[in-house]
Amino acid sequence: MTVQPAPEQAPDWLQRNFFRVARTSVLSYLLIFASLVAVVVTYLILTRSTQIEPTAPGVLLYIIIVDVLLLMALIALVTGRLVGMWMQRRSGTAGTRLHGRLVTIFFLIAVIPVVLTAGAAAITINLAMEAWFSSGVRSVVDNSIALAETYQEDQKRVIQWDAELMVSDFNAQVFPGGLVVDSEATRQRMDAFLRRQLTTRQLPGGGIFNSNGQEVIVVGLVVDRPSADELSEASTGALSITITPAGGRAVARLDPVGDFYLVLMREVNRELVQYQQSTTEAAQNYKRLQRDRDAVQATFGLMYAIIALLIIFGAIWVGFGVANRLVMPIGRLIGAAERVSEGDLAARVMLADDDDELASLGRAFNRMTAQLQSQRNELVDSHRQAEQRTRFTEAVLSGVSAGVVGLDAQGRADVVNRSALTLLSASREEIVGRDLATAVPELSALVSDALSGGEGRVQSQIDIARGAKTYSLIVTVTRERASEEDRGFVVTFDDITDLIMAQRTSAWADVARRIAHEIKNPLTPIQLSAERLRRKYKKEITTDPEVFEQCTQTIIRQVGDIGRMVDEFSSFARMPQPVMRDEDIGDLIRHAVFLQRVALPQITFALLTPDEPIHVECDGRLVSQALTNVLKNAGEAVRAKFGKEGDEEHPLTDGGRIEIRLVQDPLRVGIEVIDNGIGLPKEDRNRLTEPYVTKRVKGTGLGLAIVKKIMEDHKGALALEDAPKTDETGSTRESGALVRLTFPRRLAVPVKLAGE
Repeated sequence: MTVQPAPEQAPDWLQRNFFRVARTSVLSYLLIFASLVAVVVTYLILTRSTQIEPTAPGVLLYIIIVDVLLLMALIALVTGRLVGMWMQRRSGTAGTRLHGRLVTIFFLIAVIPVVLTAGAAAITINLAMEAWFSSGVRSVVDNSIALAETYQEDQKRVIQWDAELMVSDFNAQVFPGGLVVDSEATRQRMDAFLRRQLTTRQLPGGGIFNSNGQEVIVVGLVVDRPSADELSEASTGALSITITPAGGRAVARLDPVGDFYLVLMREVNRELVQYQQSTTEAAQNYKRLQRDRDAVQATFGLMYAIIALLIIFGAIWVGFGVANRLVMPIGRLIGAAERVSEGDLAARVMLADDDDELASLGRAFNRMTAQLQSQRNELVDSHRQAEQRTRFTEAVLSGVSAGVVGLDAQGRADVVNRSALTLLSASREEIVGRDLATAVPELSALVSDALSGGEGRVQSQIDIARGAKTYSLIVTVTRERASEEDRGFVVTFDDITDLIMAQRTSAWADVARRIAHEIKNPLTPIQLSAERLRRKYKKEITTDPEVFEQCTQTIIRQVGDIGRMVDEFSSFARMPQPVMRDEDIGDLIRHAVFLQRVALPQITFALLTPDEPIHVECDGRLVSQALTNVLKNAGEAVRAKFGKEGDEEHPLTDGGRIEIRLVQDPLRVGIEVIDNGIGLPKEDRNRLTEPYVTKRVKGTGLGLAIVKKIMEDHKGALALEDAPKTDETGSTRESGALVRLTFPRRLAVPVKLAGE
């Protein structure tokens, strides 16, 4: 049989972390690319191959910061991979040793050339620096500076001589008395003098400005206004002289005038001045470089170290990638083989697109595991089908309402459904694996008959007492297999307690209706006759009139008692259909409690209900009747314990107490009536709600039956329990009963509403 290989699967770690690995790979490649770009840009800037000057302020600092940040990120990335490789090696992951060797080889390939180049570069830079700062070079630089300064001083002396002579002549000829005459004639004299002087001294231009820098007279070339610094220096009596490629410039104060300044311009050799300035600037840079020689060497060394580290760690990262391509196929194959050895036949080797020997080995491995998996799946399918049949049987048993217990040939239970555990009030451990006749003694007779080899089917009705409740069960034991060697039994039982109770209730209702009809007819004539005899012959009876009065009163009282009993029979036989309204259950409780407080003033009634209204859909009249019956039963139980029942002349002693609580949740409302009377019987407690079942001397046995019928009509529930050991005041109860009436807030089925 040819088996197609299963789809190729990636390693578990790659499946779990695919997106994280993908993001890491993209970031790592972006980081490598950024590092390469940084290395190239740094080299171009240092070699002045760009317009960016490396000696400009902040350029080297920015380059170092960017390179260091990239280096730190690359170091963190490589360190993380190294730590991961170390952890994989500690955990015994396949292929990690080979992976480490390959990465080490790439590291050596990258670091050896870098170290050798670093040594050569250090020697070269040091020799170059020694040559740059030799005594001969320093002498040439110093002589150039001296020559440039000599030319500049010569030009300053020439323009200084002209300026001093012109100021002296101006003060002597234009204002010999030292007075300023602000007139047109004075300006003409100043203009004429300035023109003669400029022509005589062959100056291209000049001018006179006041102390605010405003022009007074300008002759020849355009003369720029003197700057504030020039005016400040000239105001002290000194000359302000400036030599630029545009020409020489001198600013001097006119002493007699005081508020005027002379500005002269002289032509200079533009090229010589430019050479002088460039020579001075170059010499200053040379001296600064000589002064910062160690810092320059350290900077270039740092830059080279950063670039070298970027290259080294980049090579290591590339080594990781190459090693992964070589080691990962082997690691996948080893990992898949380990998974197969652990029983995972679905393990497959993820194959790459390469068509080499490793890929062929992976395909052969996948074919082998696919054949093994197919053969195992056939065996597993057979076992699964058997398990499915078993689970189906168990599911069917768990869904039926009847209790089902499977027995082996020795009568031990091996299968039990949920309904059986519920009906028997037992756990699975108490039934399964044990003899059913021992675990449930009530079934021992039927099980013994079935095991004795009698009929193939045995059926009987039994009663099982669990706690305070007795259940009526119809039990059937059926033989499962005919052979004696491999036989079993199935025990099924249904709870027919409610069915029997309903049959009894229906039968008693019919009996009550007939009794009420037969007895009620003669009661009225009997009562009327007794009352007439009493009225007519009371005065005529002279012998023992007390006996006559007592006899007639007895007849009237007993007829009344019989009449009330007949009325209860009628009420039970003809329970009306409830008419549902939205009622405040709290009002109904308070009204019923008020009536009982009036009837039983010796008993303490504790009403624990909230003040706000609690609305329930119910028939208020029927609910009041049910509450009255429950409270009446509670009062009779208290009287039976603390007083003499039926004796109105002997009131109750202190201690009788009845609590009425109202409890609620979002779906239900409950009324709890708790007394401290004689309590409920332990035996046949569940039968107290059947008609004519009572434990009291004068009880009719219809009170709780009527209450249960009312609760069933309201889709509610009636519960009979023992009272809690303490009341809400903390006092201890020796005995007592708790009757709980539970109503749904809203009926889920259509009912007859008021007005319909």
